[in-house]
Amino acid sequence: MTARIGGPIALIVIGLVLRYAVADSVSGINLPMIGLIIAAAGLLWLILELVINRPRSRVVRSTTNVQGTTPAEDTRVEREIRRDEI
Repeated sequence: MTARIGGPIALIVIGLVLRYAVADSVSGINLPMIGLIIAAAGLLWLILELVINRPRSRVVRSTTNVQGTTPAEDTRVEREIRRDEI
């Protein structure tokens, strides 16, 4: 699963352009405030997209000490299991 971050980034850019780069005014509409709201919505969308689509795998490590007939033959066996969670 991949995170789709193009939409949120575009929304953030559009909002910041409205907030800081547009000098025109429309009667009855506060463009800088609308830009700030759009940028905040884009940031929230980006955070949710990254959290929801993060990798969902868990690594379990186990170590077993195996005793040999002599101390020189003692070995340590390590095993790593990766489980993908849905």
